[in-house]
Amino acid sequence: MDISESELIRFRRSLRHLEQYVAKRVYKGYDPYDVLMGKIPFDKMGKWPPILAIQLFKRNPLNFRRLIGVPKSLNPKALGLFLRGYSLHPSRDRNAEKAKQIFEMLLACKSPVEKGMGWGYPFPWASPKKFLPAWAPTAVVTGFVVQGLDAYYRAFADERALDAMEKACEFIGHSLYHSNEDNVFAISYSTAEPDFCYNASLLAAEVYARTSAHNGRVDFAEIAKKALLSVINKQKSDGSWNYSEDLDTGKQRVQIDFHQGFVLDSIMAIAEALNYYPENVERALQDGFEFYRDNQFDATGKAKWRLPGDYPADIHHQAQGIITGSRYYRFCGSTRAAELAKRVSLYTLANFQDRRGYFYYRKHRYFTDRTSYMRWGNAWMFIALSEIIKATELREQSAKATFTNEHLITN
Repeated sequence: MDISESELIRFRRSLRHLEQYVAKRVYKGYDPYDVLMGKIPFDKMGKWPPILAIQLFKRNPLNFRRLIGVPKSLNPKALGLFLRGYSLHPSRDRNAEKAKQIFEMLLACKSPVEKGMGWGYPFPWASPKKFLPAWAPTAVVTGFVVQGLDAYYRAFADERALDAMEKACEFIGHSLYHSNEDNVFAISYSTAEPDFCYNASLLAAEVYARTSAHNGRVDFAEIAKKALLSVINKQKSDGSWNYSEDLDTGKQRVQIDFHQGFVLDSIMAIAEALNYYPENVERALQDGFEFYRDNQFDATGKAKWRLPGDYPADIHHQAQGIITGSRYYRFCGSTRAAELAKRVSLYTLANFQDRRGYFYYRKHRYFTDRTSYMRWGNAWMFIALSEIIKATELREQSAKATFTNEHLITN
């Protein structure tokens, strides 16, 4: 990865500044979707008031959450991201201690489920299609928690983490719908109903794959492969994916944004965990990454919003560009992936990080929304900076090993 020493120092300084900010707040904060935790009972007013309230507070650059009694809370998805970030650098000062602290917090805030272990958001959430109560476990939140558990287990060999991963598989297998019709194998987003959200199904498959890599469960591996191939088969000719598909009608929801990065990351994770690299998987990854790199970021490193829209630039998409670029570079050594990660990182640090350490929510064409969201912005940038630093350090270690081997041969 072509990152200079001064740039690497800048990334490390930024991560340290952010870490001081989030640790001081014990990883608690606001979220774009948390308004239904407030004192106004929007969720008791019928179908549309809670939906409209969420959208109003999410889009308003003025943060009125404190005025209506929305508390700052712990978000299991954020904790999963922080856990992975700390675990990527296990030898760094006190990272083992901090990772263990967050691991214990994750065990304490698991959702009530019939079997196994699952995680959900601490707030109720409403959309035109469904309403999920607080702590309703989902494939997405559980998937990101397991990413953290996997990294923690690999770094610190805490057997409780593997036990939690196996219990997450139990929850997914028992409580989430596994649809298998018309050559589609899909794992549902939540326990509410069968559905086929591409990135959610892959995150659930990733849980199976990561766990199988440790315990050798062949049935887990086979489930993951079936879910993976079903999503790959939905890739469009330009390399992109839509967001979801109605299982009854086959109609797809067109939404091209940071979820493209989610899909690519899950494909890489499943392939690596299972040592599974058939030609169609490698081709889907290459085509998907090229679409993501060429169409979803401009030359400065600013992420475009849902295509074809340019604005707002959203911190979640900025972070995802760094993460996917860094991971794809580590996956196959792509210099174009390294360039993307570096370009997006430099733009994000210059335009989104506050002098207090946290990251702004959105940069609109004529103004910036400077709201600090613990999960949406800060946790994602924590893992993004951890990923690009890790990729750079691995490149340096590889270069040193190559030099040493060549030196030994010539002497």
